[in-house]
Amino acid sequence: MDGWVRLCETQAARAAPHRVVLDGTGLVAWLATDGTPRVFIDRCPHRDARLSAGYIEEGRLICPFHLWAFDESGHYVGPDGVADPQCAVARFPARARDGAIWVRDVLAPATSG
Repeated sequence: MDGWVRLCETQAARAAPHRVVLDGTGLVAWLATDGTPRVFIDRCPHRDARLSAGYIEEGRLICPFHLWAFDESGHYVGPDGVADPQCAVARFPARARDGAIWVRDVLAPATSG
């Protein structure tokens, strides 16, 4: 897969968010509700906490520090359940193949939305 980098085994992200450091960049890999991989920068935009120390709830990645929730596209989701397009965590193109999660463009985050 040209331009894609193997990040981790899919199984590693199945039970909980999984931290991986790639070329000095902390990433968090996790699986969406449909089982497709998501890869975000491993830092909450609110207080810079590691998202990999959080958990998944109802298809959202929950930050362990103040319980901020991020949807599968990386947008912050408020208590009212509405995504805020102005607040998002950087995400990267990801796919599952051969039992692993692969990521592309780590130096250039994908846009949210």
